Amino acid sequence: MRVKEYLILLTAGFLLITSSCNYKQEDILTQKERIWLHNHPSIKVAVSTTFPPFQFTDANNNSVGISIDILTLLENNIGYKFKKAYYDNWKNILDAGKTKQVDVILEIQETADRRNYFHFTKPFISIPHVIIMRKNNVDNITIDELENLRIAVVDNYAVHEHLKSLYPELKLYPLPNDLACLLALSNQKVDAVITQQGYAIYEIHKEVLSNLQIVGNIGYDNELGFAIRKDWAMLTRIIDKGLSRISPKEQDKILDKWIPIQAIPFYRTYIFKSIVIILFILFILIGLTIYLWNKSLRRSVATKTYQLNKTKDKAEESNRLKSSFLANMSHEIRTPMNAIQGFSELITSDELTQEQKLKYSQIISVNCDSLSKLIDEILDLSQIESGLISIKNQKIDLINCIEEVINTNKLAIPKDKNVQLQFSNLLKQDSFEINTDPFRFRQILHNLINNAIKFSRQGNITISVNYKNANELLFCVKDEGIGLEEASIPLIFDRFMKIEKDASILYRGSGLGLNICKKLLELMNGEIWVKSTMGHGSSFYFTLPIY
Repeated sequence: MRVKEYLILLTAGFLLITSSCNYKQEDILTQKERIWLHNHPSIKVAVSTTFPPFQFTDANNNSVGISIDILTLLENNIGYKFKKAYYDNWKNILDAGKTKQVDVILEIQETADRRNYFHFTKPFISIPHVIIMRKNNVDNITIDELENLRIAVVDNYAVHEHLKSLYPELKLYPLPNDLACLLALSNQKVDAVITQQGYAIYEIHKEVLSNLQIVGNIGYDNELGFAIRKDWAMLTRIIDKGLSRISPKEQDKILDKWIPIQAIPFYRTYIFKSIVIILFILFILIGLTIYLWNKSLRRSVATKTYQLNKTKDKAEESNRLKSSFLANMSHEIRTPMNAIQGFSELITSDELTQEQKLKYSQIISVNCDSLSKLIDEILDLSQIESGLISIKNQKIDLINCIEEVINTNKLAIPKDKNVQLQFSNLLKQDSFEINTDPFRFRQILHNLINNAIKFSRQGNITISVNYKNANELLFCVKDEGIGLEEASIPLIFDRFMKIEKDASILYRGSGLGLNICKKLLELMNGEIWVKSTMGHGSSFYFTLPIY
């Protein structure tokens, strides 16, 4: 008995399977239509990669969306596999269809202009166009209430043409795609967006644009079907047949899959994110306040400690400089005084020849000059620092003044030094008037030339003058002497700074000359600086204004 029942069930199952297979194998196309498809094996369908939820590319680079699912059902119904051609924007798809680079366009609204290029199937989906605004606006807004508002639409969409034609008074802002429109609205760059409801709902959920809402319907629906090239009417009939076999249940299933109408969870809303951001900012501000307060206390303690150390260092440095200055002055005064005293006693001797007495007199004179110069430098520095010195400007012949200083210093060059002084007049004028203090100018130039002679054993010392700009002259005293170490250059103009460049030779001087030059030039609205390389000489530059 059990064997008989099993055979009956097996026979019934076989009949059901056979019936099902026969149904699936039923061809909805005529023989002529089937032959036409057979003769066109590579029909191209334009597919967008950037238009969710209708057609787009997912994370795995697969074409998905409402229209792709409809296309799959169509292919099953007519037993034909289309070739896909991918595009990233709507304009390129439309242009490709018009030029017959593709044969079919998915999901397109029929318009008068497009009928010049395409046949259209019956619509397989109807999508209303809606008005989207930010949530601080009221519901049930009509298109007539959008006058004077900035409205974003997608360029070249059918709704764009519709609005331009029927509502020319609207301020339309065409943007490249729907997402750009929604983001512009969310960021308050426009006041409203008009687009397809399905796309709007999908992107608002996907991008969590929780400050946006649908506030109205413009009464213009997208009746979306397939567009087929104008010369292929047969294909239009074939696709219409395939679409007609898609049941309402299958359509609803596809729509429910891609357009989930559900509330956005509170934790994904704009309000929740705003609260979290505010709390986070408050937490950061409190933490930052505590940190800055502690840092301020540490900085205050560090500042006071630094000031105390600086005061201490300054006092120690002042004491060191004072000791160094006094020791140096003692040496600089004692040396010429000893020479004056010693040779003054010798010169009274009757045993000396007239030639020896003349030589000793010259030595006494040189040391008197050295002592006088030292006293002058000390007095100058004292007057400058006490503000008692004044600059007395007058018109002078600059070229003549420079030549006088050079000639004076030529006479002072020691016989054991093979040094030549040269003047380079780059002004190219034999006479040039300048309004300055002649005494202080000579003092500065003499000091720089004297230093160049002191630190040069041989070679040329070139004194030059040129224009620095329309309002200033540039002077330079360049020697070929022993030069300066790099570490000494920033210190060379400091008070009491006396740098011994050659340990084997003691260069006499107070260490005040360059500091006096610097301070005098500041009073004369000029400046001074030096460029030097150890072993390759130094170049001292200074400027004076042309009045």
